[in-house]
Amino acid sequence: MSRGDVRAVENPISAVFDLAEEVNEEIPKFRKLVTYATIFIGIWLFIDFILMLATLGSQTVVGLLLLILFVVGVLALAMLRNLGDFMRYYAQRHTAIVRVRDEDPVVYVPKGDSAVLRLLELLRTRSPSMAQAIANHDYQVAAILKGSSDLLYNFDAYLRSKPGTFWKLLGIGYPGYQLFVKVFGYPPRSEDLAALKAAAEDVCKDNHMPPSRVIALWTRKAEQDLSEQAYKLLSEAQVAMSHRGKRYVSSLELIIENDDGTYEFIPYIVA
Repeated sequence: MSRGDVRAVENPISAVFDLAEEVNEEIPKFRKLVTYATIFIGIWLFIDFILMLATLGSQTVVGLLLLILFVVGVLALAMLRNLGDFMRYYAQRHTAIVRVRDEDPVVYVPKGDSAVLRLLELLRTRSPSMAQAIANHDYQVAAILKGSSDLLYNFDAYLRSKPGTFWKLLGIGYPGYQLFVKVFGYPPRSEDLAALKAAAEDVCKDNHMPPSRVIALWTRKAEQDLSEQAYKLLSEAQVAMSHRGKRYVSSLELIIENDDGTYEFIPYIVA
């Protein structure tokens, strides 16, 4: 592959985006290579295991060599899995950044009888999963949900899409979709946001579904402002859930409905 001088840079910001685009275009090819390598190593490990059993007790040196190769193969499989996870993360992260860059910076509040209904209408137009769940009426406005600790939690809206057949048993397939919304008529404090995070995690632990969106919805008045502690928590907090050895994470998000009919997002979550 012929390329130009890698040292030549005109605009650093556009050059970074161009470089990210080039890497992202190569991701599908490398993911195929990782899949082929995983299959090849898996077949070799099976053959190696059979040979190791056949030489057990008769040819010590050969058996030891096969054992070493088996261990190396298992380590290689683990590294390939990590590489595959990284490429999947990179592709999703790149898609999110590009969408944020290309979207309109001003998001207007749609029509609706309440702040919750207006937010659901906005999310419906932006997310196919949300639109499908709303069409199936698989949501609740004002929901009481039970956590794994047997505590009951109050949410102003809860929406879910059921997971696939093998998800709860094996942890494979479609993990489902669930959205939590809690409305605040005042600037949410850091302890309010921490309580929302803990409540969503407890519910996820009970229903064995990862958190898709956890939203604190604040209808702000002109004189109100968010504290530094709350902003810091929003920038760091993650709603996490583990299932079948894999960890799933979602950011805690604050959506602000302003008096001028616009939304603000901390942080901005791409549907």
